[in-house]
Amino acid sequence: MKKFIYKLVAVIIIVLLLPFTLTLIFSNKNKHYSLETMDFQVYYEKAGHKKKLNFDEYLVGVVAANMPAGYHIEALKAQAVVSRTYALYNISLLSKDEPGRKEFSTSELGLSYIGLDEMEQYWGSDNYVTHFTKLENCVYGTKDEVLIYDKELILPVFFGTGTGYTRNAKEAWGVDIPYLISVSSKQDVTSIHYLKITEYEPSVLIGILKQVYPSLNISEKTFFQDISQVERDSTGYVTNIIIDNKPIAGEEFALILGLNSNHFYLEDYEGKARIICTGVGHGVGLSQYGSNAMAEEGYSYNDILTHYYTGVKLTKLNN
Repeated sequence: MKKFIYKLVAVIIIVLLLPFTLTLIFSNKNKHYSLETMDFQVYYEKAGHKKKLNFDEYLVGVVAANMPAGYHIEALKAQAVVSRTYALYNISLLSKDEPGRKEFSTSELGLSYIGLDEMEQYWGSDNYVTHFTKLENCVYGTKDEVLIYDKELILPVFFGTGTGYTRNAKEAWGVDIPYLISVSSKQDVTSIHYLKITEYEPSVLIGILKQVYPSLNISEKTFFQDISQVERDSTGYVTNIIIDNKPIAGEEFALILGLNSNHFYLEDYEGKARIICTGVGHGVGLSQYGSNAMAEEGYSYNDILTHYYTGVKLTKLNN
């Protein structure tokens, strides 16, 4: 039980620090990306062993780890561009903090990565060659392409499935990022992961909450009255929930209960606490399911990227 609590607290700390971290990143007026001089090496560390990767090999592993290989090729190309931009953005920041640094681990670059052996285990031997070739084509088919806004690399955050509209970064994290504003993502509602309903006995829900907040003074009889207020952003995501006069961030509450997102509604259903949750992830930036739906409708990866990231341009590194 203690291990569970420690892990949960660690995750909550990360969530609470995210707005502060983003503020530091975006308030830096002197940031500069020297794309022409990016001479670096990426390595993957597993079981104490370091394996060097060329950048394109790394990107294939990132796309494999972050988007289903069965998605439309245009959606996978969009993810390849996102992954490249995301990695270079973080390399630029790390290089500024440590000038002259040339080596970066996959874990430092902010996105999940899986190696070739893990891909085969994940996809199975029958699908491995087909999926790997598809992802390799997506990476090389978008070679050196990145997303910029006002001549600088963007931070292209993404998530699994939306709720009809993406969120404004200003509302979600308190940081005004011009290319991360709310846009339509209507196709998300057709995802099999769009809706999840869970029910709890109030006593069970109280027990879960008290593992993290032992001082909460709530009871089964007054549980629904003790949850006195729920604050939402313009797209319906819970930003704050007050329990026993204690404000809890919506993302924090969702993490504690293992919800898919903080777009949820809690109601009294025949004495049980029913939680209706829609979407998967934080809702800011590119919706992966939405991008696949756009691709299925005939949109190109450039169309997808410029839809979800407002005002950005797709360009090559040598430009």
